[in-house]
Amino acid sequence: MSLATLVSGSRCTSGSADAPVALKKEIVESMPVAGFAEDTVLILKYHQFAKEYLFQDAEKAMFYSKHVLRLSQKHQWNKGKILAYNLLSTYYLLDGSYDVLRELSNETITLSKDMPLYTAHAKRFLAESYSEYRQWDSARINYRQAIAIFEKLGEDSAAATCLDNLGNSYREKGMFAEAIPYYDQAYARFDKMNSDWGRATVLQNRGYLHVVKKEGKEAEELLKRSLVLFQKINNRYGELNVLNDLANIYCLSQQNDLAIETAARALDYSTIFHSSQQTNWALLSLARAYKNKKMFQEALDYMEKVIFNRRMLHTEYVQRQYTMYQLSYDNQIMDSEIQAKIIAEQRTVQRFLIGFSCLIIGFAAFLWFNNKKLRRKNAEIREAMARGQAIERKRVAAELHDNLGGTLASLNWYLFGIDKKVLSPEEQKIYESVHQMVGAAYREVRSLSHNLMPAELEEHGLVMALHRLIDKMNENKNIEFTFNISGMSHRLNNKTEFELYSIVLELTNNIIKHSGANKASINLTENHKNIHLTIIDNGNGMVEPSRQGVGLKNVKNRVESLRGKVQIIGQQPNGLKVDIEIPKTIV
Repeated sequence: MSLATLVSGSRCTSGSADAPVALKKEIVESMPVAGFAEDTVLILKYHQFAKEYLFQDAEKAMFYSKHVLRLSQKHQWNKGKILAYNLLSTYYLLDGSYDVLRELSNETITLSKDMPLYTAHAKRFLAESYSEYRQWDSARINYRQAIAIFEKLGEDSAAATCLDNLGNSYREKGMFAEAIPYYDQAYARFDKMNSDWGRATVLQNRGYLHVVKKEGKEAEELLKRSLVLFQKINNRYGELNVLNDLANIYCLSQQNDLAIETAARALDYSTIFHSSQQTNWALLSLARAYKNKKMFQEALDYMEKVIFNRRMLHTEYVQRQYTMYQLSYDNQIMDSEIQAKIIAEQRTVQRFLIGFSCLIIGFAAFLWFNNKKLRRKNAEIREAMARGQAIERKRVAAELHDNLGGTLASLNWYLFGIDKKVLSPEEQKIYESVHQMVGAAYREVRSLSHNLMPAELEEHGLVMALHRLIDKMNENKNIEFTFNISGMSHRLNNKTEFELYSIVLELTNNIIKHSGANKASINLTENHKNIHLTIIDNGNGMVEPSRQGVGLKNVKNRVESLRGKVQIIGQQPNGLKVDIEIPKTIV
């Protein structure tokens, strides 16, 4: 229940002032059940009783509010505490106990961090306290912060109340011209909501502005309009407040009989409401009116009651302070007991977590050592595979060079031994073709055996092997190849060098055979994290994925074996770019 709903709802209760509440069951259980759910039901029930009594009988409202607070403290339920603090804040605001109001507001702000509506109400109450102590700037800041929250949440009634309070703040400072626009805004909002309580409240506050300005006629007119609205909605506290203001006006204007009649009505209402402050104002108006009529004995009697009542106000103030300190002490004791219980539970959980963490750490260490052993084995296997591949490639290269190459060389030699002159012209053409084919096959076998495992790669490393490869391709004169290198001050492992060499060989062969390019560049770059290989040509451009041959698939497989990434990007307007990135963690 928001305070805006609480205030507007309570001030606008229908029916008589006594009957609806008096018929309710009002027995507070002396031994509330231990369960949170059951106590929550009691908290909400007592909160409803306190809310309905708030503007009818202050003592009963306080009685139920304290029970709401005690049960909420029992379970450390912040929402219940805030409900109690809102009720108590409203009461202490009406009763003029602004020191207690400030303490309650600050406590509510602390508890309502995730409940902006209650934070806004607490800021409004805090602003009322600042206004009473004439700390105008602090009051206005808190009013405006509350208005911003209320408007964001769509709480129009609460926002209008704050605007009305801002008007009061300027009125108390004597800035009457600045106060009136805030009263107008508040009245317009309440009028739009058709809130009789809101209209009555603004009319009363604006009427008191004219009292301060000693404009009795204007003040009386506004206060009478306010009184009619409060009577319409049976709001006893509103009637009481307006009657005391009217009695004050009548005393100032020497309408003594009317002042006595009005103050007497206010005195009856204040007795029913149990408000010492309102009772004191009514008695003071009676004493002044009788004094104005030269009826000094009656004036003295009422002044003695004023003095007695002021003493009672001081006693009530002390009692309230004691009650607040007692509640705060009880709250702290309960918090300490709950915190001790929580600490004990946390220690038990902590011991369990420490033991469980030790088991996890032990198991993690076991896995780490096993994983380290597996990684070492895998590295050994990879190294062995790389060595095996190198040996096998050397063997295949030797077989190609020595056997197939030797056979083709012999065949070519025998072809030279044939006398072309004895052949017919047609046979000579066939001879020339066969001779050229055998020569080409021999050169291809030599190139293939060399590329399978070039001596430069094994002896001098990747950079030297690539330089030799590019130089050989440039002998063709059809495509101009350039080789750019950055970094690469140290050799890589055998597998990485061989795979990168094979990738370059595959991609440059593709350029020669399929691209139609006349320029191409091979760029090899090393940084502290990666090895970058980029090959760019100005040929036919992007190859459709569905038409990619075995060569490109082999390139992708080789890159994946090095845990790298490959991108094939079409260049504008023509050409192709192959970008390969190899992490240095494996090199």
